Amino acid sequence: MCGILGTVYDREVPTDWLDLRPLQHRGPDAQNSQVLGTAHLGHTRLSIIDLSSGAQPMSDINKQATIVFNGEIYNYAALRRELEGAGHRFATRSDTEVILAAYLEWGVPGFARLRGMYAFALYDRRTRSTVLARDPFGIKPLFWTQTAHRLHFASEIGALLSQARLEPDLDLTSVLETLAHRYAFGQHTLYQGVQRVEPGTALIIADRLDMIRRVQFVSLIEEVERHRERAGRLTPQDVEARVADSVAHHTVADVPLGCFLSGGLDSSVVAQRLSVESAGPLQAYSVGFQGAQSEVSEVPHARAVAKAIGADLHEVEVGPADFADLAPVLSGSRNGPFADPADVAMLKLSLAAACDVKVVLSGEGGDEAFAGYPKYAADRYARLLGPAMRLARTPLGRRGRVGIAADALAEPRRAVRWMRWFENDAAPPAMVSALLAGGAQPGRALGWVEDRLARYPSDWSDLQRMQVLDLESWLPNNLLHRGDYTTMQASIEQRVPMLDLALTPWAVALPDHEKLSRLRGKMPVRRAFAHRLPRQVLERPKSGFRLPLGEWLRSDPGLRAMAQGHLLTPGARLRDWLGAAELERLLSPQALATTGGAKLAWTALCLELWLGAARPQPVPA
Repeated sequence: MCGILGTVYDREVPTDWLDLRPLQHRGPDAQNSQVLGTAHLGHTRLSIIDLSSGAQPMSDINKQATIVFNGEIYNYAALRRELEGAGHRFATRSDTEVILAAYLEWGVPGFARLRGMYAFALYDRRTRSTVLARDPFGIKPLFWTQTAHRLHFASEIGALLSQARLEPDLDLTSVLETLAHRYAFGQHTLYQGVQRVEPGTALIIADRLDMIRRVQFVSLIEEVERHRERAGRLTPQDVEARVADSVAHHTVADVPLGCFLSGGLDSSVVAQRLSVESAGPLQAYSVGFQGAQSEVSEVPHARAVAKAIGADLHEVEVGPADFADLAPVLSGSRNGPFADPADVAMLKLSLAAACDVKVVLSGEGGDEAFAGYPKYAADRYARLLGPAMRLARTPLGRRGRVGIAADALAEPRRAVRWMRWFENDAAPPAMVSALLAGGAQPGRALGWVEDRLARYPSDWSDLQRMQVLDLESWLPNNLLHRGDYTTMQASIEQRVPMLDLALTPWAVALPDHEKLSRLRGKMPVRRAFAHRLPRQVLERPKSGFRLPLGEWLRSDPGLRAMAQGHLLTPGARLRDWLGAAELERLLSPQALATTGGAKLAWTALCLELWLGAARPQPVPA
């Protein structure tokens, strides 16, 4: 895991220093850069594989291409043997050098053979072109922007803007999408002109910026179709074998590994398989919250799993002081905002894990792969329950899971309904109105979703469409982005074995009846690991982080002072969007007494921290 940064020019590279300091947390072990033709490539290294000779930028043995790479390739040993058979020679034991040889042998289509997570920039001396590429699930981030005579790229937006010396205007539509849906859709970001390299895609940048060409080298649609065509009888042994194979591949490292263990099914499955692969007791990390009631805590479930598999469980307690200290770290830069309270917990958990290990495995992606979200099961009844839900939607609102389900199921249009399942109920209404008045386009996200759905094969089930839509949007632009950022702030690498080309498309391709049973999902995983995990973990419903945030904001002096100091000061940027009276109301004890009010206040605070760093032009309320 590392950070990459660089610039491609339309003329000779100037002598500007490539400032790698904004990415040092992503790679504290080494930093270096190199000028190659019209490209300047920079790298910060967190050493995981080939600690002694894996330094970057790295060139192949014949100096035909040079790369800076963030991520890991888990099948690099097998690819290396194949490439050696084709005549390639290697100077290191690193996976980085294998990417170079694969590119030289097979070109951009060869990236489809890489099994791992990655974002890289590669300079080809033969064609004097630069290639940017990102893994098929978007596990690793890669952003880019183009200015006069230059194209810049980086692992993080803040570093990109610093390198490009930009203070761009906000993309108000992306801000609206982030408020309404928790993330901006497609290649868009919160800044005008700053884009994501899309998953499974390469940008080929010609010498001197004459042309930029997009090439999709992996299509999740095609991968799912390939497995649907080969579908046969499913057994629990098939599922366990595929999960075991993915976890085994994700243990490739020359440094200690651990895992995040929430006590949920996915992280428990990963931990169980990882314990089998570990030479000694597995180091597992779980989070609890000060003042949270035991019935909503994840820790008892994590303890049960740790006891069953013989893991050493490290319990990390998060309290209001952590929210006061860590929220500015997460949201107080141009990389923000990170308004989900779980991100604070993840950062503290990562900081604790970093004391012992450099790599952690988590269960991220299991819900999308094996249909674990309750919405997947409930959506099957949309046609039957829709008319009743349209009557119940207004009185229920979006309060609780029943209200969210009623609001979604009441919508007959698939695209709109599927967006509503994950709609954010903590968006300040006055800010939404201000964004709309400022020109934000509320239909852009829906257009993107409808375009994606139109590409899915007509004989797919609605469940398969929902799963792939989440794999193409919700995961890369939201969950994986947040997971990467929080773990890299602690300089550790997070791996997600439930997201793997040999596992995930196969799981999505399974028939609906194999994955769902009434209102329960992930049935293949439950059956496959029934003899490996405690019953309470196999049968517990899907549950997220639940913590007494409203109580903390009301009663903890330090956290309350921090929130008031940012939101109620005359210089607060949100005053341009919401007004002073609304900000005061958000922090009132009455507003904070409800779960929705607490989430709304926290969202506003994270937005204020980010707006202070982003320094956008005001949008009138």
